[in-house]
Amino acid sequence: MDLPMKRISAILNPTLTVRNLMMRPEERFSKDDFTRNRLFFRLFQDNGIQSSTQIKENLFKVQTDTGTFILKGISDFQSVQSSIVLNRFLIEKGFLRGLEYMELSNGLHYMFEGQLVWTMTRYIPPKRPFSFLREEDRLDGVEVLKSFHHYSAKLIPVLSSFLKRENLLMKWEARLEKFEQNLPILTQWFNSTSFSEIVYYSKASLEQLKMVDFTMEKSDEVVLHGDVASHNFVKSTDNKTYLIDYDLISIGLAEWDDVQYASRILPFIKWDKKKFFRIPIFQYYLKHPWFWIALAFPMDILREGNQFSETVQNHSMPQSYTNLSFFLSSWNLRKQFLTNFHNMIQ
Repeated sequence: MDLPMKRISAILNPTLTVRNLMMRPEERFSKDDFTRNRLFFRLFQDNGIQSSTQIKENLFKVQTDTGTFILKGISDFQSVQSSIVLNRFLIEKGFLRGLEYMELSNGLHYMFEGQLVWTMTRYIPPKRPFSFLREEDRLDGVEVLKSFHHYSAKLIPVLSSFLKRENLLMKWEARLEKFEQNLPILTQWFNSTSFSEIVYYSKASLEQLKMVDFTMEKSDEVVLHGDVASHNFVKSTDNKTYLIDYDLISIGLAEWDDVQYASRILPFIKWDKKKFFRIPIFQYYLKHPWFWIALAFPMDILREGNQFSETVQNHSMPQSYTNLSFFLSSWNLRKQFLTNFHNMIQ
């Protein structure tokens, strides 16, 4: 085993010491209550809990005698492993604007409980909500993302055999296929003319991306964050911006995170070219037509459309209805933006 793999094994240590620390369930507790109480008991037996707040399913903010932490449970153990390894190496390289995984009571950085893998990260106190509506936040967000890419690029020789390689075109094709399958549901709620255009331009973008040989004009590989939504940036009380949540990391070209970041912010600035090009990195992409071809793919609309279709049968109206309505409302502005610059939509 080479040195990097020894380091990775030392970080993860997959052999767990199973402890019999079961709490007696009371009849009034649900199964979820029991799992949570047992989990908390296992995690915090040595530094008691002062309070806990459930943020959403399998995500808690926990105040203990030794500090405040975020407790998160997910089903994908490989994703947890990847996140922990990346986090440790990034910190060693000097990237201090991300997550900090904490060692748990079992001596590891993860714990199995209730069919989930649980991790605990240090809580980053927000000064205020991070928002793409603010120019300051748009600039800070891209700055910390590029810092993440800079430091993670140094880790590719170590992580290349550990992390999956991103294939965004395949992922986008699958997202579009699912969207087309969901059209009978979507057209009951939204304007069908827009959806026809959206499918047409999505296919055109994918076909052009497949034909363009753009690999020679792009940068070296980095670790891609994969989900540069506003909720994964934290404007902290120390006046720094942090990039959190590494569940979707992969190896690829930094430009793909940049395309996603551009797609995320443009609806919030109503596809205003002046505001967009105040972010220096996007001025660089003026000379790279493939970027505009990729930006023409409406990843946000397809994502929210699929999410809406999956949850609309619930009793309450899903949040994705508001999100999808918001993105659809700027569809004509999106077409105008791309047509004016690179004639991507005609």
